[in-house]
Amino acid sequence: MLCLNYMPKALFYFVLLFLLISFAVPKETMAQFSGVTSPEQASSITLSPRYPEPNETITISINDYSVNTSGATIQWFNNGAEIPNSKNKRVVEVPSGKLGASMDILAVTTLPNGSVLQAKNTIAPVRIDMLVEADTRVPSFYKGRSIPASGGTVHVTALPFTGKSRSASSYSYTWRVGNEVQAGGSRFGKNSISFTAGFQKQIQVSVDVIDTDGTIVASETIIIPLAEPELYYYEVNPLRGMSEISMGENFVFIGEEIRVRAEPYYIDTALFSQNPHQQWKLDGQTIINPTVDQQELTLRRSGDTGSFTLEYHVRNLAQLLQGVKKSITINF
Repeated sequence: MLCLNYMPKALFYFVLLFLLISFAVPKETMAQFSGVTSPEQASSITLSPRYPEPNETITISINDYSVNTSGATIQWFNNGAEIPNSKNKRVVEVPSGKLGASMDILAVTTLPNGSVLQAKNTIAPVRIDMLVEADTRVPSFYKGRSIPASGGTVHVTALPFTGKSRSASSYSYTWRVGNEVQAGGSRFGKNSISFTAGFQKQIQVSVDVIDTDGTIVASETIIIPLAEPELYYYEVNPLRGMSEISMGENFVFIGEEIRVRAEPYYIDTALFSQNPHQQWKLDGQTIINPTVDQQELTLRRSGDTGSFTLEYHVRNLAQLLQGVKKSITINF
């Protein structure tokens, strides 16, 4: 019991001030001073990869650094069953399972004082197929597909597979080309984009698939290599038509004349409808091609033997970096 009669005045005022603060400060504020953190803030789960695909190994980590967990025990559960060999591990690995099969992951941390922290996450594997198409030109006889090229138009379509009977148009999509968000942000049902490729070696395209409640259900990123336009020469025979085998860098012809066709590969399909600049050179000198089809040129031999260098150049006058040229040596 304090005897105030014999207490120094300074100590008396100090004790009185302490008692007033103790009764005046709300309990919630005192809890903040003691460093207590709510369970929701104290523990969470991180996935790697963040949006797993079917039958993929997932690395799951627990984040509880906001509280002192020294001496705590950790238990991991998958759909209510404890994950084997996971006790007291901060990181575990589990298979993602089949398409459409969800998993409820629970991490339970029991502190030495008996407090329990829980962290939950539901994993639903989703696969996204990315289809890439290009509006680039190839000859009609070419057996391969047209591939994206510098300066050409590229189309990318995302097809999400969730294991449910649901159309791709029922989701929203956020597209990025490089680091630039397309169309200003998320757009409902927009599972495809078109853009003009730059003049780099490759371009990164990514998409987030968003459900009607605003949650991202899947994300995918692809790297699209961009080809350089190519040019090949083909012999055109009056009877057999154009050969499907290119002439190569050195070509020998027999006869009095030869008809040559220049075929560019992987340039924009609209190039020849935009009145491009087309130029032929013979041994370095520009020549006038009287043929209506400027991609074809007829040459006649002069003398018994010899050779000459032939060059064709086509370019887009509206986009000077889009074009191609190549030389060939013809012997007779």
